[in-house]
Amino acid sequence: MRIFIIYARKARTDNKFLLKDLAGSGGKMDTVCRFVTSCLWVSHGLRRDVDIYLVLNGPPRPPITIHISGENVKRMDPNERSIAIWIQKSLKGEITKDWKNIQEGIKVSAKSFQEIIKSLSDRPMYVLEEKGEYIEDIEIKENPVFVIGDHLGMPRNEEKFVLRYGEKISLGKQPYFASTCATILNWILDKRKL
Repeated sequence: MRIFIIYARKARTDNKFLLKDLAGSGGKMDTVCRFVTSCLWVSHGLRRDVDIYLVLNGPPRPPITIHISGENVKRMDPNERSIAIWIQKSLKGEITKDWKNIQEGIKVSAKSFQEIIKSLSDRPMYVLEEKGEYIEDIEIKENPVFVIGDHLGMPRNEEKFVLRYGEKISLGKQPYFASTCATILNWILDKRKL
């Protein structure tokens, strides 16, 4: 089982964004949607061994976390619009710290980034950072958790917190989109049969 977490600094935490303007009105929700596609989809199917946590920190009520289970999710297509519609449904109504099921394989909570990290702290954790140790030089342990920032990266205090439980790794000196990082990581893990 692979877990991917994206820290989305500006992604809206209500459903009041336009599907035609995910980047602007959604606070870069397009980045979040592409990340989901890159984590979950392969040609003609879904990766059933992947879980995703979308930690949204934009206005008006941060933080909100959406959990998508590759093993259980149904009726989601690999395009930004379809994923954005499910995110909108997830952000509708009151959201508490308790997980609320939206549909099979999708649930939402007001849990913070640090709460999500703590809940997964028994697993090997890797923070993507250009200055981390090059991924080709390290052994990725089984059942890894990969933590990735959006286009703005993670706030320093959040990065320091997650590094209590994990280590920095790098895909090289070239910065990539979060969605590209997920694709590369999946390819590396597939190649290593993890």
